[in-house]
Amino acid sequence: MLILGGGIAGLTAALVLNRLGISVELLEKTGALGGTARNFCCKATDICRQCGACLVNDTLRALTLAALAEAPPLAVRLESELTEINREAKEFLYSYCGPEGAGEGRAEALLLATGFTPFRAEEKPQYGYGRLPNVLTGLDLEKQIKETGQVLRPSDHQPPQSIAFIQCVGSRDLHLGHPFCSQVCCGYALRMASLIRHRKPETAVTIFYMDIQNFGKDFPRFLEEARRQLRFIRAIPGDIRGGENDRLVLTYQQEDGLPSQKETFDLVVLSIGLMPGADLIGLSQKINLPLNADGFLAQKGSRFSLSPSEGVFFAGTVSGPKSIARSVSQAQQASEELVQFLKERGRS
Repeated sequence: MLILGGGIAGLTAALVLNRLGISVELLEKTGALGGTARNFCCKATDICRQCGACLVNDTLRALTLAALAEAPPLAVRLESELTEINREAKEFLYSYCGPEGAGEGRAEALLLATGFTPFRAEEKPQYGYGRLPNVLTGLDLEKQIKETGQVLRPSDHQPPQSIAFIQCVGSRDLHLGHPFCSQVCCGYALRMASLIRHRKPETAVTIFYMDIQNFGKDFPRFLEEARRQLRFIRAIPGDIRGGENDRLVLTYQQEDGLPSQKETFDLVVLSIGLMPGADLIGLSQKINLPLNADGFLAQKGSRFSLSPSEGVFFAGTVSGPKSIARSVSQAQQASEELVQFLKERGRS
């Protein structure tokens, strides 16, 4: 069978299916497995914060071992993209292009796990991303902490004394045509902020938000703890201006009818949302897949098959924003549905 996408959902599905004795070929268009989540840092403080970052490395190690086994075959093709796919009788005929050249294959079923595209912060020019050096995205900060173990201002490589997180950048935004919630932004911002305070308690951290979305089974306890060490302001800043020493001046209005306020920070982190995958429209046209109003794959009911009689399945953020843990769970469920599909076709 064929899996498109080598993020956490595609990797999980490949492992589950391989362990059940099913031959798998996985195509990943980039040069590395793990998707966006491979750049996430661990957010554990004195305890595990259940951010899911470790799941990526654990899954990659397990996949490597599975790929080295002789049977059943598990082939991973990096820098490879689907160029053509057609339905013939009970199989998909497909070709891909990549470093190894062009090739063709056959698959009884197809699992889509092509993931999401991070919102481009440049599309909110009022926040100065790419122009003001000390405005970062959440992904920038994840990568910085993973690679260096520190939080530093890009302008002078000094630790910031004050940090502002701005939530819902790109999502829940009617002006951009993105009314949906990205589900994960509250979780990653609060975990990141708590990690910063744990490592440097003197750092003042402010969260600008619309409302806080529930995440994880320990959410109430975690939020109560976060409120004791973080400052929460229920407002979304209108713009960010550069100040002295590359500091950042935020303008916001906390309550209707009151004058706007200005406040200065050393570093600003934009919690960018999850957008539909850049290649999803083209893929949907190739194999006639339905998209929902937000541009993700349309899921009908609780099943993870788009066309049960034809063998097209999906997992992860290809069908909408979700956490790493939910993506893993969905990939496992989709794999189970796929196996049942193959059994009903007479294959054990």
